[in-house]
Amino acid sequence: MDTLLTWVIDTLNATTLNGLIMGNRFVFPILEMAHFLGLCLLFGALLVVDLRIVGAASAIPLKRVETYVRIALLGFAINLTSGLLFLVGDSDRYLVNDAFWAKMALILLAGLNSAYFVWRIKPQIAGGVVLSRDAHVVAWLSLALWSCVIILGRFIPYVEDV
Repeated sequence: MDTLLTWVIDTLNATTLNGLIMGNRFVFPILEMAHFLGLCLLFGALLVVDLRIVGAASAIPLKRVETYVRIALLGFAINLTSGLLFLVGDSDRYLVNDAFWAKMALILLAGLNSAYFVWRIKPQIAGGVVLSRDAHVVAWLSLALWSCVIILGRFIPYVEDV
């Protein structure tokens, strides 16, 4: 596994994109700003959606949740793009970092939770029916997972190699 990891890191470090990201003093800070903006859109919108589903933001009509879901998807797209560019630009830091891999695992779990939301909860919202108990579980799980993703993202600069 170590050989594969070394090969991936060496391959990414040899790309032109890596040179652009790490060789220009403006690119990495711009990516950081984009990642933060994406995070604000993603988590801010999810707060509204999830809190509405658990009943804490009842002033927002349930049908309006779809708008916030779209905003969350935009934020996720920004974070996915900037995150992949971070990975190409500084693979030495990310691919050997326990906090990075834990963050990726939680993003995968959050993605599965989101897929369940789309499959089971969103039709309930569209149909105007009373939300099932699993809707509350999905919303609380979403809040917990994404909060942990944010915390682990902040750990990355401070955690040592695998």
